Amino acid sequence: MPGSNNRKRTKQRPEEDTSIWGFLFSNEEQSVDVTKSAFFGQPGEEEETGTQPEHQNFLSDLWRRFNFWSILAVIVFLSFTAVLVSAVIRMWTPQNMRDIAGYSDNGSARDIAALLRNANGREISFTEAELNRYLKETCRIRQTGIFSIITHGHGVGLRIHDGYAELVIDRMIGANIHQTTSVNLTFRQETEHGRPVLKVEYKGAAPLSGNVPHGGNIGQFGIPDRHVSMLTPALRTLIDCYPEIASLIEEHGYCPYFSKGQNGNENRVRLVPYQNS
Repeated sequence: MPGSNNRKRTKQRPEEDTSIWGFLFSNEEQSVDVTKSAFFGQPGEEEETGTQPEHQNFLSDLWRRFNFWSILAVIVFLSFTAVLVSAVIRMWTPQNMRDIAGYSDNGSARDIAALLRNANGREISFTEAELNRYLKETCRIRQTGIFSIITHGHGVGLRIHDGYAELVIDRMIGANIHQTTSVNLTFRQETEHGRPVLKVEYKGAAPLSGNVPHGGNIGQFGIPDRHVSMLTPALRTLIDCYPEIASLIEEHGYCPYFSKGQNGNENRVRLVPYQNS
């Protein structure tokens, strides 16, 4: 009897020992059942609760895949892309220069340099059409650098607003693609060492946002004044084309004052000498 009891115990111990480890490392069928019970509930749970509709499963699966932060990231990305595409389109949409008086008409131009000489330091004024006809006859813009292969200058015009002027440069890319760049010019006069000094600022119109001045436009897209300053060499080249006019303005201390015409009057610039300014 004791021997038989010992034999029974020796047979039962391996079964008890293996049952503990067998829960973790068992045959394939047992591991599948454990996995299902651990992650997908107990067997027969779906039968008790019933199957959910397909559209609910789809929405819940979609919500698990796209949570709040992923949806927010998609919205931010799409908004940024829309703003970027809009900015590029506006940059490549040229300004309508037909509203610049004297830019495209065939009227005769007055000799601005001769009128300044005859004024002899007195106040003198010019209309927007007179200035643009003079620029059309005397100014020839030329594209330099690597872009000169596909780009060439088409024309330059001056649009007068209240308090400032907008200098617009029109270029041609290829055969028939126009690209415009404009600079807002505001002039003020200061005194340094007892002599009048004419200062120019690249700003005009309403600020772009907050305290950021509107310096000009690339196409129809507004840019701040600090980015327009890169065009200073081009503006200096334009001034160097008219040395006599620049010398007379500096000699008599002229300061330009721009005013937009009203009640049928033309846009006009007045050159006021330093004594009267």
